[in-house]
Amino acid sequence: MLVVCIGVGAAAGVLVAGVRLNLGLPGHKALFWIPVVIVARILSRCRVGATSGAAATALTTFALGGNLAGGPVGLPLVVVAGAFLDLVASSLERGKVPTRLHVPIIAAAAMLANLICLTRRLLLPAGFGVHLLFDASGFWFRFCSYAFFGLAAGLIAGIVAHRARRRWRPRLWCFRARGVRTVRARTIRTKETSV
Repeated sequence: MLVVCIGVGAAAGVLVAGVRLNLGLPGHKALFWIPVVIVARILSRCRVGATSGAAATALTTFALGGNLAGGPVGLPLVVVAGAFLDLVASSLERGKVPTRLHVPIIAAAAMLANLICLTRRLLLPAGFGVHLLFDASGFWFRFCSYAFFGLAAGLIAGIVAHRARRRWRPRLWCFRARGVRTVRARTIRTKETSV
């Protein structure tokens, strides 16, 4: 399953390097790579799936001449963001968090992962350029933009992963609480014994 996560991350890297939206909004590339990496991690259940997917995304983007997280200096931050997403996904797989909270938790984790990519701007400031929206620039505009696109990417990833897991493997849903599994198992056993 690690190979699948790396392949999905490389495909996301091609998308990030090839698609130019020219929005003028910082952090919008998170919509291309974060949902794909999170969904691959959740569906594959690979412990380092998001880390390897993020690394593949960063390296592929850099190899194709794209710019992710501020260039080559920011590439390790993308890997750190992937490791953070792995940590959150692993904690959700343990089943101690109620299922209804998983999509918001994934969205918040993706927002923080995108903000990790913003830290490169704090460490090596290259100046803040003027953006299209209200001619705004500065730290708080970048911060809010990175947070918004990370949150949107996480919501997309959480909803897609939830739907995919329920449709293709309802009994192996990694975010389902343990009590639900045992209740379903007892229900299935009682039906089998009564027949």
